[in-house]
Amino acid sequence: MRINARHLTASGLIAAATLLAGCNAVSEIMGDGEQVDYKSTVRGDPLSIPPDLSSADIKPQYTAPGGVASASAYNQSVAAANAANARGANVLPTIDGLEVRRNGDLRWLEINQDPNIVYPKLVAFWTDEGFTINRDNPKAGIIETDWAENRAKIPGNFLRRALGSIVDMVSDSGERERFHTRLERVNGKTEVYISHERMVETQMDRDGTEFKWLPANEDPGLNAAMMSRLMVYLGADKARAEQQIRQSAATAPAVSQPRIASLVEGSAALSVNEPQDLAWRRVGNALSASGFKIEDSNATNGTYVIRYLDTDTGEKRQEANFISRLWGDKGNLTPLPYTIEVNSQGAQSLVTVRDQNGNPDNSNTARRILTVIAQKIN
Repeated sequence: MRINARHLTASGLIAAATLLAGCNAVSEIMGDGEQVDYKSTVRGDPLSIPPDLSSADIKPQYTAPGGVASASAYNQSVAAANAANARGANVLPTIDGLEVRRNGDLRWLEINQDPNIVYPKLVAFWTDEGFTINRDNPKAGIIETDWAENRAKIPGNFLRRALGSIVDMVSDSGERERFHTRLERVNGKTEVYISHERMVETQMDRDGTEFKWLPANEDPGLNAAMMSRLMVYLGADKARAEQQIRQSAATAPAVSQPRIASLVEGSAALSVNEPQDLAWRRVGNALSASGFKIEDSNATNGTYVIRYLDTDTGEKRQEANFISRLWGDKGNLTPLPYTIEVNSQGAQSLVTVRDQNGNPDNSNTARRILTVIAQKIN
C-alpha cells in the first residue's frame, strides 16, 4: 500500500504509519481477496439514453431483425428485471450461445445475439463495474471507459472495509486502467473484444518526492478476467464462465506471434503472417488498445475508419482565427479520417492506409499509424 502524503494532515500521518505496519499481517491472515474492484477516478454524469433510438444514425448492420431498438423497450426490460429480482428470481437468466474464442494470444467472446441487443448491456456492465463511460459509439460498436483504479491491488482490504473512506482517501494503488470494448457483427453473431491501457505512477527521483504517470504493458490476464465477469453479467454461471476462459487458454492453437514487416520500395504497409480474417481482428484490437478513435468498421471489406491528429509532422498546430473561419478555414487541430485496410495476400495479409479522399497514403503519418499497430500486435 502506498500512502498519498498530500492527502494527510499531521495527525493523519500517524494513522497512516499504523496502517502501513499492519497491512502485511492482515494480508497474510485474510488472503488477497477480490482481485478486481474498480473505482473510477473520473466523476461523470449518469448516462442518458435518447427517447428513441429508431431515428439514430445507426448502420443497418446494427439494426435488430424485425424491428428497431428503443429506449422505452429497454426501460421496460429493466423494470421487468428489477421486478423479478424483487421476487427472488434471476435478474439475468442463463443465455445460450456464449462462447470464448481464441487464436494465439487473441481472445474474444462470441454471443449469439444481435449487436443492437448486446450493446446497451455492455454499457451497463462497465458502469456496474465502477467505471465512468468516456465514449460510446453505437454506430462503430465502440465503448471506452475513463481511467479507473483497481482498489483490490491495495493490500489490507480488511482494514479498508473496517475503516471505510478514511483509508480510501489516503491510499493509492499507483496504477490506473481504462478499457476498450469493440463489437463486431460476424456471421450473424456478435463478437466482443476487450482490451485496456495501463498507467503506473513511477518514482522519478531517489527521494521519492517526484512521481510521473507512465504507460505500462497491457495485462492479458486482466482482459480475460473482465471477459469472465462479462459472461457472468450476461447470465452465465460463474464456474462455467471461468471454465471457458481456462479452456480457451488450454486449447488455444500453438500459433507463434505474427511477424510484422514494413514493405520497401517507398510503400507504407505492414505484412502480417496470418489469414485476412484473423489479421483484421488483430488490427482492430491494436487500434483500440492504442487509443485510436474507431468511427466505423467493416469485416467484409476488412477496413476500419479512424480519426487521428498527427502531432509529429513539424507543422504548427493552431485554431482558425475569426477572419479565416469566415472563409471556411477550420485550422489544423481537427483529427483527420484515415481508412485502415487489411487485404489478403495468400496465407498472409497486407495492412495499408488510405487518406480522407480514399487514396493510398504513403506519408510519414501513415507509417506512424502502421508502426503503432505493429507494436501492439507484436
